[in-house]
Amino acid sequence: MMTVNSTITRLNQRTAPIDLGHEARLWLIPGILGDAATALFHTLCNQLPWDRPRVRVFGREHPVPRLTCWVADQGISYRYSGLTHEGRGWPPALDALRRRVTELTGRTPNGALANLYRDGDDSMGWHRDNEPELGAHPWVLSYNLGAARDFAFRPYGSGRQSRVIALEHDSLLIMSPEVQTHFEHALPRRRRVREARLNLTFREIVGAGPARERERSFRQDPRATS
Repeated sequence: MMTVNSTITRLNQRTAPIDLGHEARLWLIPGILGDAATALFHTLCNQLPWDRPRVRVFGREHPVPRLTCWVADQGISYRYSGLTHEGRGWPPALDALRRRVTELTGRTPNGALANLYRDGDDSMGWHRDNEPELGAHPWVLSYNLGAARDFAFRPYGSGRQSRVIALEHDSLLIMSPEVQTHFEHALPRRRRVREARLNLTFREIVGAGPARERERSFRQDPRATS
């Protein structure tokens, strides 16, 4: 397992970091698969076992505004939307991408949460990826396919958005551990977007205990919940 500092050094050799403050940094690497990315997008859209969980917000149930799928090593579990999902191994279509992510970052993810945003009406609410099973220093490796979408950040505990980054097709966004400590992120609605966008958030599950419910901020529009 690479240390935090060795990962930062590796990433800085590839691209300049984006500084959010509080030592929270982002790295955005475009074009990591090249021509193979479009074929992968269509394969995953058609072959992953997508689900649309329901969540209870203020006493009422709502379907989440996107499709989801958990992919992981055999037996690696992750809890979200009130359900525990068990890893059953990686589909062959993801082998090359997983190796490429490790090559670029030095990290060795054993799970990935896939989200399919069917158009600009689908979204992800404000949250932090800080589950106990991700360990004390969670790296988040977010790979994007399909339509470009805005990805927003704001300081934790603040209602003011501080930065928006456009995530393009075949791009990899890496978030340092400090991002989850000091910032929340979201994928806002963009009604002008008519095409689908698929995201794979690679994670290193390190906790041996049971997976716990993800921390979420349920604010204003319940369709923006995760």
